[in-house]
Parts: sequence; C-alpha cells; structure tokens
Amino acid sequence: MILSMFYSKCQALWPVYIALLVLSCSQADKITGPIISINIPDDGFKVEVGKSIPITPLITNDNHSSYTWTLNGNIVSSDKILNFNPFKIGSYNIQLKVSNQVGTDVKSITISAYSHSSPYITKIFDYKYAPGQHASLVPANWTGSDFIGQPWSGSKTFTSLGGWGGYIIAGFDHSIKNVTGKDFGVFTQPGPGSEPAVISVMNDVNNDGIPNDGDWLEIKGSEYNNPETIHNYQVTYLKPKSGGNITWNDNLGSQGELIPGFSTTSWWWSGYGSKTEVVFTGEKLPNAYQNTSNIVGQENWALRAGLFSFGYGECYSNLDYNTALRANLFDLSDCVDKNGHSVPVSSISFIKIQSGVFQIAGWLNEISTEVTGAVDLSLIDYPAN
Repeated sequence: MILSMFYSKCQALWPVYIALLVLSCSQADKITGPIISINIPDDGFKVEVGKSIPITPLITNDNHSSYTWTLNGNIVSSDKILNFNPFKIGSYNIQLKVSNQVGTDVKSITISAYSHSSPYITKIFDYKYAPGQHASLVPANWTGSDFIGQPWSGSKTFTSLGGWGGYIIAGFDHSIKNVTGKDFGVFTQPGPGSEPAVISVMNDVNNDGIPNDGDWLEIKGSEYNNPETIHNYQVTYLKPKSGGNITWNDNLGSQGELIPGFSTTSWWWSGYGSKTEVVFTGEKLPNAYQNTSNIVGQENWALRAGLFSFGYGECYSNLDYNTALRANLFDLSDCVDKNGHSVPVSSISFIKIQSGVFQIAGWLNEISTEVTGAVDLSLIDYPAN
C-alpha cells in the first residue's frame, strides 16, 4: 500500500522534474564565452603624463565574468573599466582578459603617453659663484642661463659653481612626481673628474612658482653620516687687499688661504660687486682627493676610494651615474630634512645644487662643481647602464 502511494506521487512529480531539466539545459545553452570589443580612436589612445584615461570595453556575454588588465605582464586592475594613469612618456601595451565558466577572450591595445611640459630646467632663481679658478671667465652679470634647457645644445656650456658653497637654484615648469625608481637627473660636464655637489629639492606648496616654501630637503647621499661631513657649515671669504690670495674663516674657528695650484688670475668674482667679503652656508663634504705619490715633490691626485658612491652631483664613478645621459640620477624617496630625518615627498618643482667639497688639491686647484642642467626622467627615454 505504501509503495503504491509512493509510486503514484512520483508519477505525479515527473512532469515537474522534466520541466526543470529542460529549463536547466536551456539556460546552460545560453551561457557562452565573453567577446571583447574596444572602440579605439582613429589616432589611437593618447594620454598626458600624470593624467588619467578611462578604457571602457564592451563585453558581450559578460555574465559571471572576471576581468584582468595587465601591463608588461603585471596585473594592474581587475575592474571592468581601466583608469590608466602613466607617470612616464612612452608607448604602453595593455592587455585585457575576460573569462567566465565557458570561455576566455583577450584583447590588446596600445596607449601613448606624452607631455606638454619641458623635461629640462626652465628658470633660474639664484646663482652665486664661490671663489675659484673660473672667476675671471664668469661675467659679473651671469645668472647661470646655460643651465636652462637641454644640455650641450647650441653654444651652451657647463655652469661652474666655483669653490665650496657656490650654488645654483633652478626650477621646472611642472612638478616632478616621486615614482618608483629614479625621478630626476643632474647632468655633469663632459669630463672625468668628480667634484661632488650636494643636491637639495623643494616642492611648490603655495603654487606661486617661487622656491619660498620652507626649508630645502636634501638628497641623502652616501657621505651624509660620514664623520668628516659637517652640516650647517659656513665660510666667509675675504677679498684680497692688494692682489694677494683670498683668505677665509669659518663658523668653527678655522681660517686659511686659497692658494692656487698653478698661475691664474684672481679668484675673486667680479659678480660680488663692491663687497669685501662673501658668506656661503651649506654642507661640507669630506675631501674628495688625496695625493697618492710617495715621491717628495711630486703629486698624483686621485679620488679617495669608497667615498661618494651615490647621492651627489658631478660624480662619474658612483652607482647612480648614467653613462648614456652623462648624468647622476636621484630618487625623491631619499629626501631628508635639516635634522636628517627621512621625509615623504610626493613631488618637487625646484632644485638647488651646491659645491660640497672644500679642498684645493695641488695642481687640480679647488674642487669645484660644474654641472650642465637637470631633467625630469619621466619625460625622456634613456637607456639604463
């Protein structure tokens, strides 16, 4: 009796089971693999560096689909729409993969990133030559204008900062972003002799286009904590009274005389005008050269081993020198404040380069920085060493 009743109920439910099976099969038949379609402009996708462009694909059969955007083999997004924000000029190959339980479709596109900004320095705010052997070659009204623009173009030459303390303050026409890797470069002069400079930067916080936004942040170089490095150093150079050598005194009680290593005209710069003394303040780095000769009366000046491995301008043999650019490269993540504390920096607009070594190395004369400009590395293509 019970079996008979169960059999009867099953017979009654069979039409329902069959209907559900048919419906299930019908729905399965409707699930197909996704198909990607992207509307590409006639001149291709283009975006200005630092700005964003949305890439919106049209996906057919996208129910229950996953999205994977990759750049150079690295996943950059899993959203349906990609907002692409490049921080460097160049051509980018982007790939989208859309997958569901049935299939996968892949589509690749190319995006060109450009910039209307100049990669190079566009303005000089201050230039002060410190006493040195090129004093007679630098015009009294010189403002360091050769530091502007692309280096070594036309008749432009290097910019000499003179002996210790000499500096140039310059700016870009845009903000340099702190991205992964090196952010900006300082071009050396075309030569082999390292004459290290301290590099400092500043952001245009108040957006007035002038470097008046508080203290400078220093790029922390390899000798920052060297016992021979003196922070907050100051030197007063005194004008010779009757054709003699320049004398000096510092804020530590030391004094001395700038004695040229070979015959030269006065090291006192005509750009000082009627001043009888000039004062420079900054960071004094360790002496860069030593006389390696063991013969009395002979000189063989060579760079001291193990110093200035990174973080300074006009250094040719260190880790951050790019031979193709002839420039030292710097990372904004290496910024420190006046107390030596690491400071997070999102961007900068201004740069200060200052001669950092206070040394007269025999026939080499004073160790004086010469530089040829600076560059936002995100706006140029250059090969790695």
